[in-house]
Amino acid sequence: MGKITVAVSESILPVIKQEEQRFEEWYSEAHVDLLTMTAREALTRLFNDTIKVVVTSRPMNAEEREVAKRSKLDFQEYKIAIDGIAIIVNAKNSIEKLRTTQLDSIYRGLITRWDDVGGKKSSIEICLPNRNSGTFEIVGMNVLKGGNFTTPAQVVETSPGMVQFVSEHPDAIGMIGVNWLRENNESIRTLELSDPSAPDSLGIRGKYFAPFQAYIYCGFYPITREIYIYSKADMYSVGAGFISFITSAPGQQIILNNGLVPATMPIRLVELTNKGIQK
Repeated sequence: MGKITVAVSESILPVIKQEEQRFEEWYSEAHVDLLTMTAREALTRLFNDTIKVVVTSRPMNAEEREVAKRSKLDFQEYKIAIDGIAIIVNAKNSIEKLRTTQLDSIYRGLITRWDDVGGKKSSIEICLPNRNSGTFEIVGMNVLKGGNFTTPAQVVETSPGMVQFVSEHPDAIGMIGVNWLRENNESIRTLELSDPSAPDSLGIRGKYFAPFQAYIYCGFYPITREIYIYSKADMYSVGAGFISFITSAPGQQIILNNGLVPATMPIRLVELTNKGIQK
């Protein structure tokens, strides 16, 4: 059947790697090479026609859509999942939950000590991903409302690098996609978050939620994003076959098994809840 190179955002690599492995098990004559990069880099490669299929950890933004429109770029767009971004701290940190307004103040540099949010008397060490990553952009948009991050203690290029920094620094705070939580150890903890600006219709104001599937699906967890595939692949190519697999029931089950919410299959809330309450 042939082969194709697919650009994938690093923050969602574990789940897409599993998709690639299962796809190749089912179709032994097809081969998919995954090329890891940031969301912005992946979309740039799509625009430059050096990559035919990209999997991004966020949808195209307004600027990118305008570029595509001006260039008369012909592509297909597939929403494949809803993801949560987990805020992580060192396991020795006594903080268990934050309001999004407190998280905003931490990332802007207005709160610089853990004791200002009920923790120990020590300075907060912020670890950020590459500014071109979907994780950086989504947190900046959802939490900082487009504001600027303060200068961090550390910038890392990968999710394992984020986990390592937070694991080795007791006062650190970081952010990773939920599919990376399955890869990690007891040296980090995920914070519960509360959004004071949540709509009254949700009935959750003042309540805290971890990035479990049920809470992501219901809109209770405040930092979520949509995962997309953008493609210029031919209809009968390996790339089209790979997309069809990811959007099919077996492909969406892999997404479900990795803690994300599937976008193209019916959702059984009881199943999400049962998965979500496990710690």
